[in-house]
Amino acid sequence: MSEHKLISAVLRPFFRKGTGARFSLPDCVRDDSRVLCIDAGCLSDVLFHMPLLTAIRRRCPGAVMDFLMPEKHAALVVPSGLARQCLVYKAAQLNPWRPAFASLLRQVQSGGYDLAVVMSHSPQPALEMAALASGAALRFGPSHEQAWPALNFELRSSPDRYLGDRLRHAAPLFGFCPADLVPRWPLPMDKVRQMAQQVHFHKPNPRQLLVGVDSGLPLTGAAWPLETFQAVARTLSSNLECRVLPLGHPQEQERHARLEVLLSSVPAGLNRDTLLEVVLLLSQCDLFVAGNTDCFHFAVAMGVPAVGLFRPDDPARWRPVPSPRVRLLAPDDTGQVDPDDLVAAVDAVAGDRRRAAGATVVPAAIATEVDASAAIPDTPDAAGAADPAPTPGARDEALP
Repeated sequence: MSEHKLISAVLRPFFRKGTGARFSLPDCVRDDSRVLCIDAGCLSDVLFHMPLLTAIRRRCPGAVMDFLMPEKHAALVVPSGLARQCLVYKAAQLNPWRPAFASLLRQVQSGGYDLAVVMSHSPQPALEMAALASGAALRFGPSHEQAWPALNFELRSSPDRYLGDRLRHAAPLFGFCPADLVPRWPLPMDKVRQMAQQVHFHKPNPRQLLVGVDSGLPLTGAAWPLETFQAVARTLSSNLECRVLPLGHPQEQERHARLEVLLSSVPAGLNRDTLLEVVLLLSQCDLFVAGNTDCFHFAVAMGVPAVGLFRPDDPARWRPVPSPRVRLLAPDDTGQVDPDDLVAAVDAVAGDRRRAAGATVVPAAIATEVDASAAIPDTPDAAGAADPAPTPGARDEALP
């Protein structure tokens, strides 16, 4: 007997309600439904499931959503307006042989849920058991050999299909059109406006584009050297008017700080201490450059012009389909990015923003002079108090 089946046998009393429940599609979610959203710890996976959750909220505004999640994501999930309550777990609680796991199952068992969504593309045995213990008739999650009976709605992942588009193929089963599942992360508009004002205050020259750069550890493979992003920033500064801002997960602040030392003319005073602040700042960027990181996928979902630096062996499921806002580049083995390829990619994804801002291409002959003058910080002008309109990637209002 496998360990998975042995644990299931030991914990069978928690699973009686879920195994006997029935459901029907596509009317499985109603206005009085209770939904348990289970966060397995990968922020990109949560982002990829957000279109389904927001579509459910729009169609069934009375539906209650609770999140079972690690504490590190609370700063971003709570302001989304989706969660009635957040049930926080620690990694140690996911050991099925510890009493803390039984306590976790009791906690979700008392919720009276109708739908449980395991937000992951890979197997999560302990959290799938929590979905079964919730008593939900419909338990949605990743497909694998031992998914049943914990999951009774398995979504297969194609190795050649971008994970961000994965749920669109299941939309009709929930009564939605694929177009109803809009990639987005709901942000509170008051916070978006505040961040837009801060960006305007610390970067008052509208001709300068705000370029975010995430040098953090990627979801797959090894991180690019910091010198790769330094060279990217130098190329961008030599070819257009911009301010480059290290922007990534707060847990990697030390690495971002090391990159900031290598750059010049970084806008000061823009807080990046929480996930919410990072995503709000990302929504205000005119361009974002990163490897295969959570922030890169957020940029893609929010419509921020993005250039991804991917390795040849990065799996296809992490590669978004090239679009008017997305381009992927492949640096060489040493991390060098071809400057001409970079400039062409930037012009393809952000050319309209550059023209709207009136940013000009800087001749390479005077690039050194520009870099030297850019080191002088801009002085905010008192006349810049007007509330600038948020960028297209920041128009998502908080859901009720």
